[in-house]
Amino acid sequence: MFKTMMGIFGAGAASLILLTSGSMTQTSGTVTAEAATVTQSVYADTYTPTANVPADGTYTVFINKIERDTDASHYELTVDPINWYTGEAANVEFNKENPDSGIDGAPDGYYITNEDTKTYHYAVAANPKVLMQIYDHTGQWQDIDTNWDEPLSIQKLNAIFQKPDLLDPTSFPYHITVKDGQVTKIVQQFIP
Repeated sequence: MFKTMMGIFGAGAASLILLTSGSMTQTSGTVTAEAATVTQSVYADTYTPTANVPADGTYTVFINKIERDTDASHYELTVDPINWYTGEAANVEFNKENPDSGIDGAPDGYYITNEDTKTYHYAVAANPKVLMQIYDHTGQWQDIDTNWDEPLSIQKLNAIFQKPDLLDPTSFPYHITVKDGQVTKIVQQFIP
């Protein structure tokens, strides 16, 4: 499944992936690759069953929506967990899922898998750290530019998600950090 026009291919497993000693191990099967960036995905087992709270950790997700919670005191993210691969790990996953592609590895050096598009709702801490790489600053194409790790408030991020006219923020992956059941950090992943 082709998710966006930005080189994001969705097809792989939504299981937990861990990077260990230079190889990648997938809990629902085995895939081996040389050391590269692989992030942990979120899946149902990371929730405390009775409290429906995500486990502490850093996860890579697509943020589908940002909205105020029912009493309008906090924000809530609707996220779609993904697996994010770079380097040789990206090439291994890409070639495994696209053996007849006619190219040797992942386009642009990264690969995203997203077989399970189930979404989860995450509460956002009162003042999370938000870092963006690229977004629509003014509503003018000429003002869209990359500013690495530009800090924003959660209110500004929400405003960006409410007006995706020129550059849709939902088409980028985000690395979110969860602590004590709340998102404390949101970092947009730049993709070419």
